[in-house]
Amino acid sequence: MSLQVQGLSYIHPDGDILFENISFNIFPGAKCAIVGNNGAGKTTLLRIIAGKVSPAKGSVVCDEIPYMIPQHTGQFDGMSVAEVLGLSDKLKALSIILDGHGTEKEYELLNDEWDIQERLEEAFAQWGIGHVAPDMLMGNLSGGEKTKVFLAGLDIFSPSIVLMDEPTNHLDTSGRNLLYEHIMHTNRTTVVVSHDRTLLNLLPEIYEMSPAGIKFYPMNYDEYRETVDAETEAKVTRLENHRKELAKAEKAARKAMERQQKHSSRGEKQTAKKCMARISVGLLRNKSEATTSRLKKVQEEKIESMRREVQEMRLSINESVDMKIDMGDSALACKKLLVEARNITYRYADRDTMWRKYPLEISIFSGERIRIQGDNGCGKSTLLKLVAGSLQPDEGEIFRNEALDILYLDQEYSCLDKELTVYGQLEACSSGRPEHELKMLLNRFLFTSSTWDKKCGSLSGGEKMKLALCYLIVCGQAPDMIIADEPTNNIDIASMEILAAVLKNYKGTLLVVSHDEQFIRDVGIERTISLPTADCSRS
Repeated sequence: MSLQVQGLSYIHPDGDILFENISFNIFPGAKCAIVGNNGAGKTTLLRIIAGKVSPAKGSVVCDEIPYMIPQHTGQFDGMSVAEVLGLSDKLKALSIILDGHGTEKEYELLNDEWDIQERLEEAFAQWGIGHVAPDMLMGNLSGGEKTKVFLAGLDIFSPSIVLMDEPTNHLDTSGRNLLYEHIMHTNRTTVVVSHDRTLLNLLPEIYEMSPAGIKFYPMNYDEYRETVDAETEAKVTRLENHRKELAKAEKAARKAMERQQKHSSRGEKQTAKKCMARISVGLLRNKSEATTSRLKKVQEEKIESMRREVQEMRLSINESVDMKIDMGDSALACKKLLVEARNITYRYADRDTMWRKYPLEISIFSGERIRIQGDNGCGKSTLLKLVAGSLQPDEGEIFRNEALDILYLDQEYSCLDKELTVYGQLEACSSGRPEHELKMLLNRFLFTSSTWDKKCGSLSGGEKMKLALCYLIVCGQAPDMIIADEPTNNIDIASMEILAAVLKNYKGTLLVVSHDEQFIRDVGIERTISLPTADCSRS
């Protein structure tokens, strides 16, 4: 089933244009990725295609409402799994009918889908969430389990068009492998937004979103990167050549003006020696000044045109940030005991006790760089919260150094105040730093002046990440420990590389949960704590 996007534009409520005149066609059975920097509008574009957001202009043409796997699932936390999948009424109707109390209403709701319960159970088992019941609250599932619920919908509903927004976020290694297998073998029309390079390389078509619009590349991600890098290198070469030509033109213009001024000066002296009439001298002076003015105007127009061309070329080249940033060192001595957990367990209200068979015993020392690893549902995020002190164990005890200063980077970067503006966030924690220093820092992280008044809550994932790093820098003393829970979720590849560079240079204790193997290598992890898979059911 084909998908046609025709002249789409989207404007934020504050009047800012997100993107304009986006058009492309995806043929039946095609599998493609939409890539671009954070803030380009990839998620909004998917939501428009899915019919969840209305565009300012343009239209989407397809015969069926696409099935969407969303990036963010927090809005579903108060709903049951069955409600999220739209199966709650059918399952209730089936239960009533099987109990012998069915009425015409229940038969209409069921609509002859007598195998709906079996399809759901088979799909859940296929995606590794056989332990999840339809009446469970989404809020009591791990991030990976929530994503797998939506992935199971692919088998339950068999949609013809599928939209996936960062589908590998939160997924453990086994979950990612299941998704990769699905992508390789599916015949459905599939559109993916992702920063997972393994997934992107399974998709044979790339659409790149940028301020210039959307551009099609009939190739996988690695080939696309090679092509774009070559294009960028050529642009840089052209830009340098144009800059040299501009400098030559400016130098030539100065010399021409100097020659014209000297010529005019000599002419006036010669005229004075010849004792020409005053009126004739005036006419000659006016003619000389007019000639100089015309020459100056021609030169200025030529140079201004060249300057505009150089500026346009510079803007067309993706900018990067030099991330050699010194955040300072932790105040705690190296190899000092920071956290010690002794035989701890934890239990959520409607779940089995985590680590019941194997209570956790963990010691963390200052200066360590640790990865928490395990399958979805094994308690990785829960352990981070126990270490941070936002949760307390049900059994056992956990010791924390009294002087321990922790910065918690969660998936939503909630260390930021969503009601503050970008500039206001830095100003609030800057300890009196001058305004120009804060604005220079924002510019360094590619926050232009047009973004300084945006609310933190409206920023994209990558923008939140970069602002959190700015926040970390201006706060002064580096934290003793940074806890990062899937920090690469919701950010683009360029932002991921920035974050990895900063965390690699950080001199303190690093505790990370991430399923991105490249990121783990980039930040210099030295030790892995693997959580047990037995009797685990939440992360």
